[in-house]
Amino acid sequence: MFCLFRNSRILSPWHIGVLLVSLSGVVYWLHFAFIQKAFWQTVLSGQALFVDLLLGLPVVLIFAVVIYAMIYWVLKLLLIFLWPQAIEMLPDSAEQLSDDMPESLHQAWQKEPPSSRGDSNESDKKD
Repeated sequence: MFCLFRNSRILSPWHIGVLLVSLSGVVYWLHFAFIQKAFWQTVLSGQALFVDLLLGLPVVLIFAVVIYAMIYWVLKLLLIFLWPQAIEMLPDSAEQLSDDMPESLHQAWQKEPPSSRGDSNESDKKD
């Protein structure tokens, strides 16, 4: 199920609808936070505390991104379950997810820094 969710995309006419619904949720959240809760008026009138600006504004803006993702993913799951014809599978990217490490990276990974190789006893080797 996760593979289907991750390796698929919504087809164009449905994607526009899902995008608009997700963005309308974000617009409603920003309207609620800035207008209905008078955050914007508080900031512009100079009554906002430093904590409101330092913590409140980033939380409001980050939560807008969270709301967008939440609505988009829920609608994508609903489309997968209820209308699978609206979903298109992406090409398999199995070659990108190989368990084998390329040889050049494997050699670079196996190199140890000089201090951990045990080279501290070089004076003993010279004697």
